[in-house]
Amino acid sequence: MAKFGSSMRVIAGSLLLALAVVSFGVTPAGANEAADQPVKQVYMVLWRGVTEAERGFMDSMMNQPKPVEFIIRNAGKSRQQVAVIREDILKRNPDLVYSFGTTVTSTLVGTEADSKAGEHIRSIPLVFNIVADPKGAGIVSDYQVPGRNVTGTSHLVPIATQVAAMQELEGIKRVAVIFNPKEKNSTLQVEALQKACEEAGLDLVRFPLPDADDGKVGEHFAAFARFVADKKADITYLPSDSFLISNAKALVSASHGAGVPVFSATEGPIRKAGAYMGLVSRYYNVGQFAAYKAQQILFEGKTVAQVPVETLKRFSFIVNMNSAKALDRYPPVTIMQTAEVVKD
Repeated sequence: MAKFGSSMRVIAGSLLLALAVVSFGVTPAGANEAADQPVKQVYMVLWRGVTEAERGFMDSMMNQPKPVEFIIRNAGKSRQQVAVIREDILKRNPDLVYSFGTTVTSTLVGTEADSKAGEHIRSIPLVFNIVADPKGAGIVSDYQVPGRNVTGTSHLVPIATQVAAMQELEGIKRVAVIFNPKEKNSTLQVEALQKACEEAGLDLVRFPLPDADDGKVGEHFAAFARFVADKKADITYLPSDSFLISNAKALVSASHGAGVPVFSATEGPIRKAGAYMGLVSRYYNVGQFAAYKAQQILFEGKTVAQVPVETLKRFSFIVNMNSAKALDRYPPVTIMQTAEVVKD
């Protein structure tokens, strides 16, 4: 968790399913300078609790001499709760809003084509984080010059680059993907994956989830294991999808149990759920990048239009060696020369 500076206070949240933490502080070296400056209030809206992305964001925001106050709300994976939080933001009118993920962001600000006055946040600067495809989701149409009050960072490594990484493995000819057809974020990734696989000469077989119900994950993933075995898939692609990430351990167990390794688009399933490998942007680093954009708006006088939407330029190849051993499938030297090896 972030190390706070010389002053801090915590206020309990009043919203259902929401944790509100209001904290502010500066390093002792910057205390005198900060005393003469107004405290900037950053309202953070989370989807599934604090992730490494929020830790990176908060650590970076606190590691500068200007005072910042955080309000943290967790929506608990509920769209209805995000709408309730949105009303609170409009009443409070903070200096900046931080949003995690595509669902939270689009619920708070709408899309460029559908943003309603009095309902969506339209004047408060918003910095989003961990949004896979900001253009495809309709959040922004111009990455270099965002056209409204929204900018931020995308964490997703270009899918064509991920597919090229998969092809470093021997015998990859058919890719299986599991996804939620009711989530635009998931369907956008599958469309991009389809195109990348076609260009690379790979087959893609799709398994749409009947529903995103935590109580049915065992049933769904057992069906998926039968699917990958029946389709003779060589590898499973786990997209950046909050429901799948939250249930990654069960999904990985099902796919690996069928002898099919899991290639993850995000780092969490590799580190915490035993996914075989992935080419990823580290959440913590993406959070730091989002903080840099927030600092430009809050402290450097830049408008949102002057702060482009970007991804990191450097990615990390992560390999879970416990899974490689269990699958008896070790990555080639070309991958291991640059990969970070983890053991869950």
